[in-house]
Amino acid sequence: MNMLNPDQLASFNDQGFLLFPSLFSAAETAVLRAGAANAMARTGAEVVCEPESEAVRLVYGVHRFEEAFDRLGRHPQLIRAAEQLLETDGVYIHQSRLNPKAAFEGGNWDWHQDFATWHDRDGLAEPRALMVAVFIEDVTAANAPLLIVPGSHKAGLVHDANDNREAGGYTLFTIPPATLADLAKDKGIEAQTGPAGSVLICHSNIVHGSSNNITPWPRTIFYLNVAACDNPPTIFKRAEHHCTRDWSPIEPLGADCLLGAAE
Repeated sequence: MNMLNPDQLASFNDQGFLLFPSLFSAAETAVLRAGAANAMARTGAEVVCEPESEAVRLVYGVHRFEEAFDRLGRHPQLIRAAEQLLETDGVYIHQSRLNPKAAFEGGNWDWHQDFATWHDRDGLAEPRALMVAVFIEDVTAANAPLLIVPGSHKAGLVHDANDNREAGGYTLFTIPPATLADLAKDKGIEAQTGPAGSVLICHSNIVHGSSNNITPWPRTIFYLNVAACDNPPTIFKRAEHHCTRDWSPIEPLGADCLLGAAE
C-alpha cells in the first residue's frame, strides 16, 4: 500500500472501510505474533480475561510496552493512509489494544460503533478517527471474523444511549436490533477475512460486531485507533491505557521498521 488511489478513497467514503490482504509479510507477521504472545502473558489492569475463563479477551495500550506494536503504531503505510483518509497532516494514537479470540473460548462483541464510546467517554468532538485492524493470525469465515454493515457510517450515531454495557473496561453503546435490521436490510453484512498480515481500516462510525469463536482456531487482531490531531480527547475519566494523554502527531518510522523489532 502506497498512497491511496482515487478509487480507494471513493470506496472508503462510500463503504466506510478498506481491506488490504497480506499487507505485511510472513516475517513481519511473525514478529507481531511473538509480540502478541508476550503481551498476553502480562498481568495488570491493561489485561482483561473472558468472564468465564482465563482466556485473554483484551490487552490495552499494547504499543506502550511491546516494541513490535510500538513500531507497528508508527509504520508509515498505516500512518500515511490514515492521514490521507482523514485529510489531515497529523494523527495521534488514541488507543491500541489486542483482541484475541481464543479457540473455543473467545467471546462475542455486540453490534456497536466505536465513536459512540470515544465521544461519550473521551470527549472526541468529531468522528474524524479510524479503527486500523491488523490481523495477527488468519481470520476466516469460521473463527469469528469482524462483521461490518457497509456504508453504515453515513447514518451517524445510531446507538442506544441507554444500553451502556461494560465489556472489560470498554463501554459498548449497543445498536438496537430494529436499527441493525434496517441497516442490514439496505446494506447487508460482510465478514472481513484474510490471511495474517492483512489490514482493515474502518471509519469510526461503522457499525460492526463479532460472534463467539467456537472453533479450534484462535484469531488475534491488533487494533490501532488513530484520530486527527485537531480532534483530541477532552474527557479524562478512563485510564491512560484506554485514552491517551498525548495527541502529538505520530512520527513514522522506516518501511522495514517491524523487522528491526526482531533484532
